[in-house]
Amino acid sequence: MKDKFINILKSCSDFKITTHFWNKSPLEPHENSIRNYPAPWLKKTCELLDIIGGNTVVEIGSTRREFTMKCVEYYENSYNLLSKDAPPCCQDGHATYFFAANNYEVHTVDIDPYCKIEIEKGYKHHIKTPKPDNLHIHIEDGIEFLKNFEGKIDLLYLDGWDVGTPNYAEKHLESFHAAKDKLSDLHIISVDDTDFNTKEGGKDKLLTPYLLENGYVKVLWGRQSVFVKIPQ
Repeated sequence: MKDKFINILKSCSDFKITTHFWNKSPLEPHENSIRNYPAPWLKKTCELLDIIGGNTVVEIGSTRREFTMKCVEYYENSYNLLSKDAPPCCQDGHATYFFAANNYEVHTVDIDPYCKIEIEKGYKHHIKTPKPDNLHIHIEDGIEFLKNFEGKIDLLYLDGWDVGTPNYAEKHLESFHAAKDKLSDLHIISVDDTDFNTKEGGKDKLLTPYLLENGYVKVLWGRQSVFVKIPQ
């Protein structure tokens, strides 16, 4: 297990994406075009999941915008491209699709039924394949889903309650607590929208200090923050 942890650190050492942090929220529409897009972080997170031999992903907060083949092309080349080279919809990240495309067993959870429609439209209109059997879409409250989830989680991806909505930071911390006893011995925690240096903070405002105080190492940061727990 310690060898895998060391390999994770080595893999993250070559992550050279220039990170932009914001001192305001919400952002203006034109600022979203120059904000870091999630794709490089998602791509590296999948590489880390492969290092630990993980397979089960639970995503709280599903893809909310229909993806296209241009989104796939951007993701594949995102280490070498700038955010401005991405289709505007890729500000969403489309994590649901990319986790499934990597053949992980993916449980994506969102309270909004529109997410299911958007995901299925992407497969039907652009990828032109049926929704894969390894992708399970759950329309319900993310915290309740985690409380009732059976099995072990290798990657917990938290991208639920939007920054600025009531108790968004508390909800992401509560999600972790709901999942804590279901995490694999070696696992990854990833949080989106962590690029805000404001009083209110990003989605990780409460979660990051808690994780750091409880044996986790932040291995990636910026648009997303990714954590791995130090093996005992």
